[in-house]
Parts: sequence; C-alpha cells; structure tokens
Amino acid sequence: MKVSGYQMFWLISVSSIISTSYLPLKLAAEESRQDCWISILLGGIIMMAVTGVMLRVCMQNQGKTLVAFMKDLMGTVLGKALVTIYFLLWFMQMFTIARGMTEFQNLVMLHRTPMSVILLFMLFLVAYAVYRGGITAVSRCAEVIGPIFVFILFVQLFLNPQDMDFKRVLPIYADSGWFHIVKGAFKAYSYMVDPSIILMLFFFVEIKRTAARAILWGTAIPILWGVLAALVLISVTGPVIGAELITPVYTISKFVSILNFVQNIDAFFIPLWLLGAFIKLAVGLFVLSYGLSEWTGFKNWKLIACLTTFVWMACLIYSTHNIRMSYTLKNPFLNGYFYPIAFFVLPLLMWIIGSIRQRTKA
Repeated sequence: MKVSGYQMFWLISVSSIISTSYLPLKLAAEESRQDCWISILLGGIIMMAVTGVMLRVCMQNQGKTLVAFMKDLMGTVLGKALVTIYFLLWFMQMFTIARGMTEFQNLVMLHRTPMSVILLFMLFLVAYAVYRGGITAVSRCAEVIGPIFVFILFVQLFLNPQDMDFKRVLPIYADSGWFHIVKGAFKAYSYMVDPSIILMLFFFVEIKRTAARAILWGTAIPILWGVLAALVLISVTGPVIGAELITPVYTISKFVSILNFVQNIDAFFIPLWLLGAFIKLAVGLFVLSYGLSEWTGFKNWKLIACLTTFVWMACLIYSTHNIRMSYTLKNPFLNGYFYPIAFFVLPLLMWIIGSIRQRTKA
C-alpha cells in the first residue's frame, strides 16, 4: 500500500476540516464569544507546531510505523504501553465523529429512523472500504472528493453577505481578555486537526520529503478555513447564538439566499459533509487496526478492523442510552492531561530521544 504526497494532502485536509467544522467552533465560541476566531487561530498555530514536531519524528524514523519506532525508542514494554495512548485517541475521535454524524443525519434528514440503523449502514461502508482497499482506496476517495469538498466549503462562507454584520465581531479582545481567549484555544485545539495520524500514515508515503510539505499545507488550509468560518459565524449569528448552535457550519449554509433564487444550498452541504466524515472515519479505522495488528503481532489487520468496527458500534449504541458517555468533551482529565500528553509530551520526548541517538551514532 502506497500513498502519494498529493493524496496525503487531501487526506489531512478533509479529515481536519471535518473535525474543525464540528466541535472547535462551538467550544471556542462558548469561552471567548466574539473573539473565538482568535482562539481558533491560536489553537491552529499550536497544532501546526505539533505537526512540525511529529514530522521530524517521522523523518528520523523513516521506514517504521508508530508502533515500531516507539518500541525502538522507548523499549518494548514502555513503548507498547505509551502507544496505547494514541490508540485511545484515535478511537475517541472515531467515536465523536461517528456520533456527531449520526445525530446530524437524524436531525436534518432521517427524523424517525433509529440511530442504530444509521450507524449500521455508515460503519458497514467505512469497514468495507478499509477491508477491501486499505489506505489506498481511502486515499483515492479523498483525492476525488477533496477538491470539491474544500472548494464548496470555502465558497459557502461568502454566499450570504447581506446577513453579515462585522460589528458583531467587535470589540476585539476587550470583552474576553487574554485568559478566555487562551482558554478557548486550549479547549478547541485538540479537536481541530489530528497530526497524530501521520505517525502511522507516513510509513506508507512514497516520497517522504514531498509528503512532509503536503502534510503541512494540508494542516494549514483547515486552520485558515476554521478562522474564516468563526468570523462568518459570529458576523451572521452573533456571539451568543453562535455559542449555542449544535452544527454551526450547517446553520450558516441555511442563511444563504441570493436574490431569493440561490437558496437551500444545505442540500449540497449535507452529502459533502457525509463524504468528508467517511474519509475521516476510514482513516481512523485504518490507522487504529493497522497499529493494533503490529501491537498484538497478529498480522491479519483486516480482521482486526472488522472486530474494531463491532466494538465501535457497540460503544456508540450504548452511549445513546448512557448520558455520561455523551458528555465527555469537556472532561478535565482529557483536556488537562490526556491531550497534552498525546500532542506535546510524547512527540517532544520521541524527537529528543531520536536526536540524541542520531548524534550518538554520528
């Protein structure tokens, strides 16, 4: 299985835009109100730096996946223990996106359809794509879907100028202050982009140096889109309503009306969002199942992907009946310890150890 730099660009872009359009805008708006765009920008800068560090780790360990170089750098026992943090991270991301996608379909299209039926068809499609073609099939889907997806999402932001009032963005900084802006950034950054998937995907890239530039650009474009989306959201709805919306980007598309002729463009947004979510979920399932295959020593990663899908669906169905599992996004442990360890501590530790080993060999 091989992935080109161009395909990596679209994999990262589509996956990150899907994540950014769902939770970060809402979390940042709840904390910093009309300055949520600053929080998104600050969170994006943080994640760009994290992406740069993870790329350096990947370049130091070319030809190895995350599980392999974690065991090499940290030792077998400690490396296997630490890599489970990323397994949990990917599973939680898959859980969050799948649940959001199911609720979104139930809200806007399939009102009386049981959520278990929606989940069954959605997860079957994701598992089938991963089982039949692996990351090659998913990357080719992203290569086709990505340009249309990104173009329409950028264009839709500027289709309702009559409803925009940029006075709603004012005053900048004065009402929120640096504390709330930074707090909003640290609530939103962990759900914006996910550079950790490149620790697994970089192994499958054909030309490493070209792919590194593609990954950085693929991370920068969703951050730019997130800042613009936050500005448009606040200028259309205001900070109070914007913080209460469940699906902010979809709500913006409902406002579009050009000369009472171009309306209901959410009919284009819905299938595109579902296709983008499919790419995100398929990438997550692949890196998780392939990583678990290496971690356990069981080489049939496709069978692991099928078993993971069953566990994934069971957790999603159970969460619909368990309120506590549905409200874990603001968990102090996740935001205070888990995400900083996964995004900051471990990549820096791997980079430092890898640099020391390279100098020692030299």
